[in-house]
Amino acid sequence: MPDYYPLSEISDRHIIDSLTADRLSMHLGPFVIGLQARYNQHSIKTHILPHLRRCYKTVNFSTQAGVLTDSQVSLRAPNILRQFIRPQIIPDPGFEFPALPLPLHMAPLALEMGLNLTIALQMFRFLIIHGGVVAGDDGGIIISAESGGGKSSLTAALMQQGYRLLSDEFTIIDPETCELVAYPRPVSLKNESIDAVKSFAGEHTISPVLTNTPKGSIAYRYARPSDIDQHQIRAKPKLIIFPTFKSKALPKAKLVESADAIVRLIPSSTNYQALGEAGYKVMMHLGTHIKAYEITYGSTEASLQLIHDILAGQIE
Repeated sequence: MPDYYPLSEISDRHIIDSLTADRLSMHLGPFVIGLQARYNQHSIKTHILPHLRRCYKTVNFSTQAGVLTDSQVSLRAPNILRQFIRPQIIPDPGFEFPALPLPLHMAPLALEMGLNLTIALQMFRFLIIHGGVVAGDDGGIIISAESGGGKSSLTAALMQQGYRLLSDEFTIIDPETCELVAYPRPVSLKNESIDAVKSFAGEHTISPVLTNTPKGSIAYRYARPSDIDQHQIRAKPKLIIFPTFKSKALPKAKLVESADAIVRLIPSSTNYQALGEAGYKVMMHLGTHIKAYEITYGSTEASLQLIHDILAGQIE
């Protein structure tokens, strides 16, 4: 078995050497992901290492060679020229994917995109649904929304209410048990949601902001040490939320029928078709055993109140 240590206990030099030698691996949740950076040491220290230090400092890493990994993410230039002249970076998950080249200073975004790609398109022992997940003592809440629906800001708000972060980007479900699997990486915040989360979580919980990205401004709400410590603890799903944020909208919630919930969730899955019968059984379980609600709201406070009222049985 490889030796794993929290990233905070590994020196800068050792991390940089391991990234360039293709022997840095991250163990988080059920996955072991290999990381590689094909840049000079100065570029890694300036643009990649700070993000790892901020967002993954309590996550376990190995610097041993030959560690068996589930997948590999390489950060590299799109071509040899762009490694030196107006340097750019792309995430390479080990398969052909039309990644948009980014300026090198956006390496944090490239890394997070690469980690998303490898989970979404290479992990087939779980059902993967695009959606955030938090958990309390009595079960997990799945938050499924299209881009701009408020998924990540609602996930961050529920964290502030004491819920444990399982995942911001993916709902990961074990087909054998229908349990929610934790993968607590940073919560991705965009544009107005950055200041909104800062207002209730504090600036110390948010990474530096990347501006002028293809999706506007992006920052990351750090996973807490307590989320990381419990990364191997699963949760039973208890509620599905389909949120829609509309500025100044009056808060309202509506029960979603089982068939409609399933029809909404299937297109959100990145591997439903590949899992076949196993994926079908999970979707049927979610649709028939877990209540789903559509909520519309104009503020974080309103969304939290709606969820509180639903859990309290005050909304049918």
